[in-house]
Amino acid sequence: MNRSIRLLLISALILSGCALAESISNDLGNYGKMVKRQAGIETQSNGNNQTSAAVSDVDSNIPSGKKAGPSDIAVVIGNKDYSEGVPSVDFAHRDAEYVREYLITTLGYDPDNILFEKDATLSTFNRLFGTLESPRGKLSDYVDPNGSSSVFIYYVGHGAPDLESHEAYLVPSDADPRYLKSGGYKLDTLYVNLSKVVAKETVVVLDACFSGNSGGGELYKGVSAISLKLKAPTRAPKKLTVFSSSSADQVSNWYNEQEHSLFTYYFLKGLGGEADNNKDRTLTAGEMSNYLNEKVPKMSRRLAGTNQTPTISGDQSVVLTRFE
Repeated sequence: MNRSIRLLLISALILSGCALAESISNDLGNYGKMVKRQAGIETQSNGNNQTSAAVSDVDSNIPSGKKAGPSDIAVVIGNKDYSEGVPSVDFAHRDAEYVREYLITTLGYDPDNILFEKDATLSTFNRLFGTLESPRGKLSDYVDPNGSSSVFIYYVGHGAPDLESHEAYLVPSDADPRYLKSGGYKLDTLYVNLSKVVAKETVVVLDACFSGNSGGGELYKGVSAISLKLKAPTRAPKKLTVFSSSSADQVSNWYNEQEHSLFTYYFLKGLGGEADNNKDRTLTAGEMSNYLNEKVPKMSRRLAGTNQTPTISGDQSVVLTRFE
């Protein structure tokens, strides 16, 4: 056998071996994915967004719901990492990721109709929701101008009172809490601008407290409790249905064992079917409110020894989802 033929045979054997190895690798990879999927721990991907591996019972076996309308739009924001020495919100990214998963699977939203942001800066808030002077934002451009859209907003992260005006602000990831008038996103601006969006109905879920404290520590160092007191809770327009994770002077706690915030954990559990009190396969905002007010305060006292009472305002007959 001449040298050329030997080289050809060796090359063929090498290529055959590579193909066999690749085949085995693919088979093992697919088997591993199957095992993870059955165990509910597979990392999921939607577009450029990935969902963290399941840890909590609400992270797997997400129930299916009827498909949302083709023009229904959602905004999901998870602010975990902050600058200016502000403590992080440990589970905010996980909370946001799984809220997105429930929006897709249980509420039936088209993934392309979900505006998803992690660690949103002030410019991100302005881009999404507009400013007080210019209320048109990206959300306004996404909804159906004929008013057929339902809108769902979810925010998890810090909220805080301005030290001078004592008004409530959402805290962008690049904000210094001492200068919220220039660097924060005013809660009243959010409500006013959302009320101007042409939508059939708008549900807002705020997993944030406005006491100046958090599960990770104080936002303001060396500031008296009087300076942190909200002037008055910001009242949402009647057009909006708003869930808040706690009352104005309370801290929104974390559920470390489940690696979610306490409020979002039970909100997801409610969306999973537990809040459907009359078992008619239709979950309303009122049913969710009753469920949250039963579960969250009790677990807050057990976990942190503090009161945390979720609140709701607006139309409680709004349907959150219809289960299949």
